[in-house]
Amino acid sequence: MTTATSSPLFMGIDGGGTSCRVRLADAGGQVLAEASAGSANVYQSVETSWASVDQATASVLQASGLQPADRKRLVVVAGLAGSEIESAAAAFLARPHGFARFQLLNDGQIACVGAHDGADGALLVVGTGVIGVSFQQGQWRQVSGWGFPLDDGGSGAWLGMQAVRHALWQRDGLIEGTDLTRAVWALHHDSASGLIGWAQKAKSVDYGKLAPLVMDWYDQADPIARQIVSDQLDILDRLLDALSPTPQPLVVMGGLAARVSPLLAERHRLQLRTAQGDALDGALRLAQTRSPD
Repeated sequence: MTTATSSPLFMGIDGGGTSCRVRLADAGGQVLAEASAGSANVYQSVETSWASVDQATASVLQASGLQPADRKRLVVVAGLAGSEIESAAAAFLARPHGFARFQLLNDGQIACVGAHDGADGALLVVGTGVIGVSFQQGQWRQVSGWGFPLDDGGSGAWLGMQAVRHALWQRDGLIEGTDLTRAVWALHHDSASGLIGWAQKAKSVDYGKLAPLVMDWYDQADPIARQIVSDQLDILDRLLDALSPTPQPLVVMGGLAARVSPLLAERHRLQLRTAQGDALDGALRLAQTRSPD
């Protein structure tokens, strides 16, 4: 190992509900190793999140030929899901970290930095949930991302919930049925009790699994699917208007990015850019701009 034992090391962390990824670099910017561990959503569990961070850190140090004691040399920026909730972030930061320096952001912020390679810009993530993040002249702004079903309008979960609602309205005679509503009922053997029983236990990911059904019928000009997607785009356009009152380079990511990007209002399509990197790139870039306390 050629890195001086007294020199700082830099580590970026990208943590969410399913995984915690880390990337370690030396003072010269050379990436030494990457590693991963389990869930790191601080709102869901501070204890689990720290366990994942600790495990991933130990793994990346070992993979780099370093010792556990080298943890104190690490300048770290972590973008962890749920850290936008102040109480969760405070509880997480109350734990001793043992790093040279540690900064906590949310996963949307580091994804925004990575997408624009450190430059100012906006990021819209449209998957099972929705979040918009922008960075401009040193200032962060976030819209949406507060969780389903209270928020996440325009998300995959939101699309699925609208499909279920329209199926129920069709059953009650409030609207005419279409192929989309019939497809929703077919998933539950045309049983109201089956659909309601499912809905009582369904989470955002379960509703999100219905998003492809909505999009498939949208492509076939189903009138209800068309209306749902039209409403989705209206929500996303208004979200972007609030996120970037002045025009700003925009990257759209997430499982529905390819579907919604061409359908956004022209004022937003004109700002679209290709992502320059991912969330882990952003976290490491931010870490490398910090110095130990």
